[in-house]
Amino acid sequence: MRRGQAITALAALAVSLTACGSTQTPPGGAATGGLQAKPADLGGMNMYFIANTDQMGWFVIDADGLPLYRYDKDVPKPSKSNCEGECAKAWKPVLADKTPMATGVDPISMGVLTRPDGTKQLTIQGWPQYTYAEDRTAGDMKGQGKGGVWWVTAPNGAKITGGKAQNNSRSSSQPSTPPGSGAARTPQSAPPPAAPGY
Repeated sequence: MRRGQAITALAALAVSLTACGSTQTPPGGAATGGLQAKPADLGGMNMYFIANTDQMGWFVIDADGLPLYRYDKDVPKPSKSNCEGECAKAWKPVLADKTPMATGVDPISMGVLTRPDGTKQLTIQGWPQYTYAEDRTAGDMKGQGKGGVWWVTAPNGAKITGGKAQNNSRSSSQPSTPPGSGAARTPQSAPPPAAPGY
C-alpha cells in the first residue's frame, strides 16, 4: 500500500510541476513553443553574395550590390596586386579588414593579401578583388571589359569575359532573371539550388 501511495504522490508532484512550468515565461520574452537560437553576430565579417543576370550569369557582388572585378595584370599565385596609385583610385581594392564571408563562393577559395600600404585586400582563387569607382548603384557594371583587362568575377574566381559561357562549367543549367530584366538580382541569403556555390 505504501508503495502505491508514493507513486501516486510522485505523479501528483510531476503534474503540479508541469502545470507550473507551462505558465512560466522564458527569459527575454513570451513563450514561443520551441527553442530559440541567438542570431549570429556578423559584425566582425565582410559580407559578399552572388547575383545573376541574363547576360552575365552568376557573379560576385559586395553588400551594396556592386560587382567585384579582377585584373589581368595581377598575379594569383602568390597573390599580388599590380593596381596602385591612380589605378587604385578608379579600381578600389576590396578591403578584407574583417573575416570575408560569401554566400555562394567556396570559402576555401577566399583569401587575403597585404598591399604595399599595409591594407588587406580580398582575393578569390588568388586573384585580388576590386570595385569600380563608376559603379554606384546595384546592377551597375561599367567596368566590365575596361581596357580589355578588367573582368567581373565569377563565383569560382574565373573572369567573365563575354557572358555565361566564361562563368563556369555549370552555367548552362542556371536559372536567370525574368526575360527583359537586365538588372542583377538582389543579394541572397542562400543561393538557389542550381546556382554555383558551396
